[in-house]
Amino acid sequence: MLLMTIATKTLSSVPAGVVRIAAAGIQKPVFLLRALIHRREVMRLAELDERGLKDIGLVRSDIAGALATSWLNDPSAVLAARSRSNADIAKARREQAVRHAGTQPTVPEPVLAKNADFMVARCA
Repeated sequence: MLLMTIATKTLSSVPAGVVRIAAAGIQKPVFLLRALIHRREVMRLAELDERGLKDIGLVRSDIAGALATSWLNDPSAVLAARSRSNADIAKARREQAVRHAGTQPTVPEPVLAKNADFMVARCA
């Protein structure tokens, strides 16, 4: 707690412009480091088989496309966008199938009629 108080008092005496410049100077290496870490994680995803990739909503070409981006860009953001778009497409297809199924004429159910010793199925 004492350390936070000292740090706060020290930073409060520094002009805001200097703090902003220092923060901007630190952000770029942090973004680069984060992109490199995420690139390594995406490379580990490439080791999964097709079934494992399908479970998370991706295909091998999605991973290849994400790794083809610049080293300065975060490939996990590309994968997230592709997975989201694939999920949206699948949802739209499901909704269309439900709408289509609702407009289909229903098939009449068979009517059972007793004929002598056995049951006969007829459509009404």
